[in-house]
Parts: sequence; C-alpha cells; structure tokens
Amino acid sequence: MKLTPLEIKNMVFPKKRLGGIDESSVREFLERVSDDYEIVLRDSARVAEELHLIKSDISDNSSLEKSLKEAVIVAKESSKIIKSNAEKQSLLMMKEAELKAERILDEARHELKTITNDIRKFKNLKRKLKGDLKVVLQSYSDILDED
Repeated sequence: MKLTPLEIKNMVFPKKRLGGIDESSVREFLERVSDDYEIVLRDSARVAEELHLIKSDISDNSSLEKSLKEAVIVAKESSKIIKSNAEKQSLLMMKEAELKAERILDEARHELKTITNDIRKFKNLKRKLKGDLKVVLQSYSDILDED
C-alpha cells in the first residue's frame, strides 16, 4: 500500500529508554519527506494528466490522419473517374464533330453535283439556243437574199 504525505507526517516512532532517538530530528525529517512526497505525488498526477492529454491528442491526430488519407484516396479515385469521363466526353464530341463534318461534306458534294448538272443543262440549252438562233438567222438571211 502506498504511503500518503499525511501518513508520513503523522508517523510516530516508539521511544527507547536508553539510546533513544531525537524526536525533533525525526519530526523534521518526516516533515521534509512528507513535503517532498507531496510534491512528487502532485508532479506524478500532473504528468499523468499531461500523458492522458497527449494520448488523447495522438488519438485525435491519428483519427484525423486516417480521415485525411481516406479523403486523399477518394479524391484520387474521383479525379480518375472525372478524367475518364472527360476523355470519353471529348471522344464523343470529336466523333459527333466528325459526323457533322461528314454530313456537311456530303451536302456540299450533293450541292456541287446539282450545280454541275445545272451548268451542264444551261450549256446544252445555250448550244441549242445558239443553234436555233443560227437557223432563224439563216432563214432570215435566206429570205433577204431571195428578193
């Protein structure tokens, strides 16, 4: 069982008849021991409390560190997913743009074909009109020459 400062202060030594001890010296010594022991106990309690607080802080910091590590892992996974989705989105947009460009080119080719056919028709019409005009002019010239 641990001694308390009070027990040390109240300690009574039996007196010897011959060659006894100096009671005041023993009392003084016991007083010093009691005071020192009280300081040690207070220091011990303070250190125990500090140790408890430090352990609590370490526990809190460990918990915080664990949470931060988990958050970093989640952030990395999220960034991978976001990057993958962005890549997929960009590929989809490129394919849509390619399809749209191909449609525009097809429409332009069709329009070019239509314009080319129209030009060909107009050239043929011009040739025919020229020929018809020559025939008409020739017939007017023949009529004028007959007189």
